[in-house]
Amino acid sequence: AQSLRGPEQLTQLIKNAGTDADRITFLTELAEYYSVFNLSTKSDSALQKALMIAEVSEDKTVFLKTMLNKNLINLNSWSNEANFQKALQVMQTGVQYALDMQNTELEALAYIRLASIYRRKHLYDEAMQQTTHAITALSDTKGGDSIRIELFCELGDIYSAKSDPVPACRNYNNAFEIAYRHKDVRAQSLIYRQFAQLYRSFNALESSKKYLLESLQLNVANNNDDGKFLDYIDLARITNEKAYIEKAAAIAENLHSVKYRIQAKRLMFYWYMVEGKNSNATFKYLNANPELEQCFDNLGPMALEWEKGNIYKYAGQYDSALVMYRRAEPSLLAGGTASAFLNVYSTLGETYLQNKDTINGCEYLLKTFEEARRVEQLPLWASVSTTLGDLAARHADYRMAYFYSMCADSANKLLQSKAAKDKIALLEIDRENKKSAADLEEKERSLNRKFNLQIMAITLMITAFFVFLLFIGMFEVNKISIKTLGYFAFISLFEFIVLLLDHPIVALTKGLPLRLWLVKICLIAILVPIQHYLEKNMIRFLQSRKLTELRQKLSVKNIFRKKVRPEVTGGGSVLNNESLEEDTAVL
Repeated sequence: AQSLRGPEQLTQLIKNAGTDADRITFLTELAEYYSVFNLSTKSDSALQKALMIAEVSEDKTVFLKTMLNKNLINLNSWSNEANFQKALQVMQTGVQYALDMQNTELEALAYIRLASIYRRKHLYDEAMQQTTHAITALSDTKGGDSIRIELFCELGDIYSAKSDPVPACRNYNNAFEIAYRHKDVRAQSLIYRQFAQLYRSFNALESSKKYLLESLQLNVANNNDDGKFLDYIDLARITNEKAYIEKAAAIAENLHSVKYRIQAKRLMFYWYMVEGKNSNATFKYLNANPELEQCFDNLGPMALEWEKGNIYKYAGQYDSALVMYRRAEPSLLAGGTASAFLNVYSTLGETYLQNKDTINGCEYLLKTFEEARRVEQLPLWASVSTTLGDLAARHADYRMAYFYSMCADSANKLLQSKAAKDKIALLEIDRENKKSAADLEEKERSLNRKFNLQIMAITLMITAFFVFLLFIGMFEVNKISIKTLGYFAFISLFEFIVLLLDHPIVALTKGLPLRLWLVKICLIAILVPIQHYLEKNMIRFLQSRKLTELRQKLSVKNIFRKKVRPEVTGGGSVLNNESLEEDTAVL
């Protein structure tokens, strides 16, 4: 996704590929390219070819590359049943391959990929079964933390898709704890965005924004451009701020990513349409980006016409909007999907009413009412019921006004009940997140205590080493022994200095190898001469006679003898008065 090549170049690369693994890589890249431009048929075709190559290939490493290729499962092509079944076959073959190799990590990864495929087809029970197999496989290994992160994230996504937010939150926290312990910036950023999406599903936009800003801060500090792009896109969606879209577009250009560029341009188009509300400016932007027009065209014969109708509608030009909508209506309804029916009926009904055409407006709102009730779209059913009730009351049709009022009340009560449950779920999610944050803080404090204790222990050991050197220097010790001990003492000292400077250096250079290399060269160039100078002079001092003389002066035995020895004046002893008197008496 970093640098998507064009279809002609990719087709040539596929023809010239020397191995099945390379051919699969280029085919999945081609499928993603087509997916970006909404060419679903071509995307499905390329994806199916990649899966067929993986299935029939005799090279077992192809399965490994296929399972590791996230583009394969991230494509929105599982609506094609043939692709779905083929992907299942490939992943199941990968499971068997892992079992033959007795590679539990590869086995767990294959099960996680299977779970992801089932989840995208909304087969949640089957997806949960695959994650259970992955947990069993990982229970036999102590490593595989990166795979455990993927497993917990997948479990969180499954629970989130099942509208079970608390277990989803718990699994995201488990994944984040592992990623935080290993300083995995990309994984931490991904989990922050998953939390943001979880809160956004409850319309808790402030909490969602908080997690996105956490992710953005992390990605800026670590120069993760992919993460920054995704953060800016999500922030733009929840804040409607144009500045975020502009920053995302700039990153997409720097990365030379077609996928990111189209994503940013599509979002900017919607900003001009919904927030700008100026049809001239919106059409100018659309015409200046023909690849964006192509994306809308590829969605269907009249998808671009429908978007043009939306431009006029948001600009308040309802007559022009209705012309575009009526032109696109038959093509959009031909698909027969509930979402298309709801979109067309509700949009046309609302636009007709805004254009003061009550008859046509009511006709489309009645269709919306029936479709929303059928598919249980409660928010839309409630709003349409309220509008129809007001229109019926305005035309003195009180029986229908009462009926629609009762429908609106019923829908609103269900929505209030759901809102109360959502509030409880949000409280539980907050409690889980606070507990997880407190646990991480406690582990961080414990780690800091251990770090500080070890630093203190090293300091004491180095100090004791130098004191020991001074002590043995007071005795007649072999010069080679003094040089050896001095050499290791100064190595320990200066390696300790490098250890203390290591974290600030990594923070200063942001972990980039070239910067680290240059800074450490400069550091060694400074420290090595100092080490040699101090080591040379220290060893010279230890080898001199000064410490031996000092030892003799400070010797307890010598000090004691000096105290008890009588003082001598001239040629004889100086006697005190008592001994003089005693001697005189004797004489």
